[in-house]
Parts: sequence; C-alpha cells; structure tokens
Amino acid sequence: MTQELARERLHPIVQAENVGTLSMDDLVALTRQEIEEFLPDGLYRVDPRNGDRILYHSSRALRPQDNVPEEVAAIPERECVICQGDTTGVIDVAELSEGFTFINKNLYPVLYPFEREGLASGLHLLQWTSSQHDKDWHNMGLADRVVVLERLAALEKALLRGGRCFSASDGEGCSGAVVIIKNYGHLVGASLIHGHQQIAISSVMPRHFEDNARFEQERGETFADYMLRQTPPELVVADYGPAVLLVPAFMRRPYAMMLVVRRTSNRYLHNLDGDDLAAVADGWHDGIRAIREVMPRTGREIAYNLITNNGPGAGLYFEFLPYTQEIGGVEQLGLFVCQELPERAAATLQHVARCMLQVARYRFEEC
Repeated sequence: MTQELARERLHPIVQAENVGTLSMDDLVALTRQEIEEFLPDGLYRVDPRNGDRILYHSSRALRPQDNVPEEVAAIPERECVICQGDTTGVIDVAELSEGFTFINKNLYPVLYPFEREGLASGLHLLQWTSSQHDKDWHNMGLADRVVVLERLAALEKALLRGGRCFSASDGEGCSGAVVIIKNYGHLVGASLIHGHQQIAISSVMPRHFEDNARFEQERGETFADYMLRQTPPELVVADYGPAVLLVPAFMRRPYAMMLVVRRTSNRYLHNLDGDDLAAVADGWHDGIRAIREVMPRTGREIAYNLITNNGPGAGLYFEFLPYTQEIGGVEQLGLFVCQELPERAAATLQHVARCMLQVARYRFEEC
C-alpha cells in the first residue's frame, strides 16, 4: 500500500494554510519554537582562494535518518516519518488532484533563525512535493506541478518581502540569497526519500550567486542571456517556448542540463507568469525524468541535485546535476575530466525526451 500523509495526521501540525499571511517575524518565531535543540553552530568561514563559504552545523551529524543501517534504509515498506506526520509545523498547504503539497520548517537548518552579528543567519524551509510518498516531479500531471511551483514561488516572495531582513536589500524588500534546491538520493545529500525541495534565505551569499552577478557586470548580459545566445540547436534537449532545456557546451559531468527561462528580466520564481511557470514545471518534469531514465542504463544509482540560479546576473535558470561520475583529485583542483561528450549526451537525452513523449501519448510500455 502506498504511504501518504493522511488529513487526520496533517491537522495537528498545521500552523498556517497560506504562507502569504505570515510576516517574517512570524516565520522566525515559529521556526525558533521547534528547532531550539538542533540549532546550527552559526559559524562560517570563507576560503580566501575562491570565496567559497563553509557553514558549520555539528548537530546535523546526529540526524536519525542519516544513521540508519543501509540494509534497513533500503526496506521499501519502511515507515516514512513525513507520511506519519512526525515533522515540524506546517505553514502552507495547497490541494492537488490527489493529496496536497505543503511547506514546513527544516528541523536541522543550516542557518541561524535570527540575526546575530558574525553568524550565518536566515531561514531554512522544506516544501514536500506531494503528501503521497511516491509522487514527485517525474510522475505528476502538469496542473499539479504548477500548483507546487506556485506555492514555492509564494514562499520565495514571502522571504523577500519587507519586514525583517537578513542582509541588504536589492530593491525588492528583504534580500540576501534565496536558495532553492532539490536533492534526491543519499549520494548527493538527501536524507529523506519523500520528494521535497529546500528553500532558504541566507545572510551568507553562496559563491555561485556572486559568480552570476560578476558575469553580468563583466559581460553586460545575464548568464541566461548568454546561454540562450550561445547554445547551438544540437545541444537543445526540449523547447517549451518560455523556457528551454539544454546541455551546456561546458558540461562537467555526463547528462548535466540547464533549464533557462527566456524572459531574462525575471530574477525570481515569483516574477514568472502562468506560461512561464508551466514551462518551468514541464522542464523540471522532463529533466528529472530523463535523469531517472538514463542513470540506471549507465549502471548508476539515481541521485541528482537541482539548483536554482536567481537574483542579480542570473536571469533565471536551473541546473540539473546527476551524480554520474565521482569527483577526483584533479577535479578538486578545478580541472574537470568528463566521461562523455556534450553532443552525445544531448543526443541521448533528446532520444529519451522523444521516447517519454510517445509513452505519455500512446502508453508504450518501453522505448
């Protein structure tokens, strides 16, 4: 029987139905009430060679889901703590065609949930794609995927609006880095298998954000503009109109992809209109599903990161980073050796994308 979070288990942990009704002070107060025992160290250091920020959080080593024996963790019917409602208070709920999507606080946040000089402060939250354990981006309908993105965008907007700021404003109210990521698989840092996204607002700016801003300052165009202009047709996996899924010519690891929003004046999810959101929802669906199709064929366990590039200099684009190849010593020095050509990877992904479309239309069993 498929696991899911039932309504009767949801009700006791709902603190708000709509995150848009909560102020930043509300969000901070609700977070601090629940995570006092699991606060991060709050310290961070900067690598003087390249500006990488390193956050410290000793208590994350004690997360129970990280210390389950491998043979126990692999049991399919093992109870999911999210489906059991054994989680933090919920601050946003939205109906899907089946079940619901919801947002709560990360019990082990990487950021201190209040301002203190010298500490890495901010808020770290989780969005659960569906209350149904086996539903996620690769197997949900478009309408449901759009609802999930709309709620993620609503939380992003709530974190950026006025009230309490964790760093200087960029003109949209509170700012700082709005980090939106998805981890799937223990090899890339996912501690729970129930499909989810992470979103945080941080006083510490990740280096990737500064790289995007510097790119625009030096080149006079956003990185999204550059990718749309420079990517040849043979590296395009799928075109959705308002967004395009592509393989970068500088692919570091086999089958890495980018989803680039064409209206590059957008900087955040909540800037997108309905057509943009639908295109992004399709791109997430196809990119993740392609990764799930390709990785087993190459003998790899399914594991990937999806990271959002937003804010100054980025335009708006998303990176799909499957764990298709380990990091070696030469990569640690910044010289990457990739075991596949971008053109061949793109051709494989194009074939998979066409095959998935045929399956969706004609219900073929396999390609």
